[in-house]
Amino acid sequence: MKKLGFVNIIILLLVFHSESYSQIDYVDRATVLGITSHTGFSSFGGTGVSFADFDNDGFDDITLASSVNEPVRFYKNIDGFFFVEVDFFSNPLAYNYQTRSVTWIDYDNDGDKDLFLTSDSDGNRLFERQNNNLDDVTVASGFPLDNLFTYGASWGDINNDGCIDVYLSNRIGNTTITNYLFQNNCDGTFSEVTDSIGLTNQPALSFCSGFFDINNDGWQDLYVANDKFKPNYLYKNNGDGTFTDISESSGADIVIDAMSVTVDDFNADGFFDIYITNTPATISTPDPGCVLLKNNGDDTFTNISSTSGTDLDSFAWGSNFLDADNDSHLDLYVNTMYTDSDSYPSYAFYESNGDETFDGSGYSGFSTNSYRSYSSAIGDYNNDGHLEIIVNNDLDTNPCLWENIAVNTRNYISVALEGNVSNKDGIGSLIEISINGNKQYRLIMSGEGYLSQNSYTEHFGVDVANTIDYVKVKWLSGIEDTIFNVTPNQKITIVEGSTLSLDDHSNEFALQYFPNPCKTKLSFNSNSTIKVITILDELGRKISRTEFDQNEVTLDISSYSNGIYFAQVEADNFRKKSVKFIKE
Repeated sequence: MKKLGFVNIIILLLVFHSESYSQIDYVDRATVLGITSHTGFSSFGGTGVSFADFDNDGFDDITLASSVNEPVRFYKNIDGFFFVEVDFFSNPLAYNYQTRSVTWIDYDNDGDKDLFLTSDSDGNRLFERQNNNLDDVTVASGFPLDNLFTYGASWGDINNDGCIDVYLSNRIGNTTITNYLFQNNCDGTFSEVTDSIGLTNQPALSFCSGFFDINNDGWQDLYVANDKFKPNYLYKNNGDGTFTDISESSGADIVIDAMSVTVDDFNADGFFDIYITNTPATISTPDPGCVLLKNNGDDTFTNISSTSGTDLDSFAWGSNFLDADNDSHLDLYVNTMYTDSDSYPSYAFYESNGDETFDGSGYSGFSTNSYRSYSSAIGDYNNDGHLEIIVNNDLDTNPCLWENIAVNTRNYISVALEGNVSNKDGIGSLIEISINGNKQYRLIMSGEGYLSQNSYTEHFGVDVANTIDYVKVKWLSGIEDTIFNVTPNQKITIVEGSTLSLDDHSNEFALQYFPNPCKTKLSFNSNSTIKVITILDELGRKISRTEFDQNEVTLDISSYSNGIYFAQVEADNFRKKSVKFIKE
């Protein structure tokens, strides 16, 4: 066999190194694509960003919160080619105060996106979308005009009634102001219910929070990031409209200068994990380094920051999990408020090794990433299956739109949702895909990371797979939709209830119930033996409990008053599902 010379070996090594990192290469294309206006200089902590499609045309738009004397900036995506700044306010000058976060949500389930702005200077505002304008409905909807010093707003459906609620993270010292949860009354109004549902009502320096289901019981739990001295909060949803504080027992009660709540299933085990950013060792209180909390699947979490290689020591803010190279493993991007002239990193990009560890040493582009950066969100502006990162910078610096320009031949699937019984945006829905038994999971969230909102379209890299065995959606209503034998490299939209199936690829508890809404009878059909059905009203009060031992059950609900109810269905092997139905 011919021996390779030293020069040939070096050439081969260089080629191998180039190919190893050729799948990830980001460049800032904000200016080229029309995002050309800065958002001002904030006093502390920067301002937020949304990568959500605000006009439902199928292309992710960009919205930027801004500082004093700068307007909220709305960038409409023009068919995936460029962005144009537009305005929805009839009097835009009225909102030229400092805003912290922007979230687009369909709070009234009428099919269009409404807007919620938070502020730590002039109070929060809710706007209802009316044609091409945004009407201020803050007072009419039950929100106070008082300044609550709010940074983050996270949306979730705490009682699975199909109407999204909001948790406000308020950050101000030496006051009695606390965080608040406003529950959606399903009539266009909200009620503040923080104390009554069991959430800690003590002042804390809270930046952000996130609703997600920590144990896959079908109910949205809540994690809150607290800056300095106080532990982070984890509240477990009891399934009856109330919460229990399990911060300490879960191990999620870390005490750091917590800024973000970045949630994803980084190791594809079916349980969602949390990444929390932190300040550097020189000023952190008390522990340095960002934290990755691995969900153990039993209502506990383990800090694996060091072993995973993601314990960034910098002044970090926004962070995002994303499959940047479509290899089916989630990578991690983190931005910081430092520049190249500082002694700490100006950003971090961790490429997943696929084994619960990450490599932060590889070249991934970002060659001009030397900005003081705060919030960041992910989306796919041109629907090409390669995710972009929008970053809101500080010091009168224009935002960055980091586009992955590497040649990438790996496959993907993108999934958008439309709720019917559940909330229209599908917030809280779990999306699962399977390829030869290998599964991936994504969760629809709204208001996450650091003052950010990611695209409502979820993205999966599937590497070289030519067929996806199935795409399954588990809605908060309890309905499950499954599409089989899906061809990759496309964006699909799944409407709730449109693909009901009892076919079972994982021996899970599958359940159908119909009709919904119903008048006198409600029927259940399952692949498992139904043992108990408990009916609760919309306030979580038990109406009835009936035992069975069969796969098909019909309940007589003719005596029930009209309204919203929940059915908790228990099957053999202690498996449970909760579904919502409407009695007419």
